[in-house]
Amino acid sequence: MVAPANTTFRYRLDSDDVIVWVDRWWLAFARENGAKHLDHDSVVGHDIWQFIGDPPTQGLYREIHQFIRETAGPVTVPFRCDSPSLKRYMQVKISAEDEGGLLYESTLLRVEPQQSVRLLESDRGRSDAFLTMCSCCKRSLLEPAGWLDLRSISLRLRLFDEQRVPEIRYTVCPECKAAADAQRKHPPALS
Repeated sequence: MVAPANTTFRYRLDSDDVIVWVDRWWLAFARENGAKHLDHDSVVGHDIWQFIGDPPTQGLYREIHQFIRETAGPVTVPFRCDSPSLKRYMQVKISAEDEGGLLYESTLLRVEPQQSVRLLESDRGRSDAFLTMCSCCKRSLLEPAGWLDLRSISLRLRLFDEQRVPEIRYTVCPECKAAADAQRKHPPALS
């Protein structure tokens, strides 16, 4: 099953950033993407930071949480949630709820097929090398070229031919960080 465009996946956090609720669409999306271990019991009651592995992305979302809790204004962050054969363009809207809680609403905006990207195959053998990838836009840093899309990275590193691919280390690229910072400085009007 591929979720149709405009599907929204929701979950709630309490004031301590513990997940207190996930909807059935979120659970179905996790299963569909090979994360069968992310069922209701393994997610609800757990700190969200257990599921965001890299410090730069954690830092961005901690800043967003603090901003929302201080201003009660929502923040929307665009991101990609690609599979090896699909580009998924999404956005997450994070809103304030009672008593310091937060509501996450991730909406699938559009899906595009892509030539299979071995780098994103979870069962693919990994080499000792690593590649730095933005957790928001899925571009990767390749010096001296800069931040490149997955296809360009795959072609340059010949990842379509390799049996083993580099480990992925996530971060937030400067462009995505600046976009998130700008939204907090100039949030959209509440509707």
